[in-house]
Amino acid sequence: MKLAFRGKSKLGFVDGSCVKRMYKGELVEQWEKYNAIVLSWIGSTVSNELMPSIVYASNANKVSADFQERFDRSNLTRIYHLWTAIVTLRQRTNSVTSYYSKMKDLWDELDVIAPLASCDCEESRPSVELLKNIHLL
Repeated sequence: MKLAFRGKSKLGFVDGSCVKRMYKGELVEQWEKYNAIVLSWIGSTVSNELMPSIVYASNANKVSADFQERFDRSNLTRIYHLWTAIVTLRQRTNSVTSYYSKMKDLWDELDVIAPLASCDCEESRPSVELLKNIHLL
């Protein structure tokens, strides 16, 4: 979802960097309009069971924070399943291209959920190198 919001230049409504109090006068009405649009986009992508969380919401950031609090805990489970899928993936009768694509998709998803350390400090280099080498196994 973040990718879609960034593509539409509306990520600030979800991540909290575009806050209503930053605007005055006519811009407040524009903020309200775009916030409502973002809320409708969220509403059109979630299951019916989650709609009550959105229908009465006044702020896309609050909805995003609520969903993050509810569902981010499942990341550890997803990380486990990704590692299991990576470790057990075999080429067998698949083409090299198909096998590589499946493996790359798994690693890409894992990198999004559990990214490597972004600092270039001396202490983190061994860990980053180890994880890069694991990608090659």
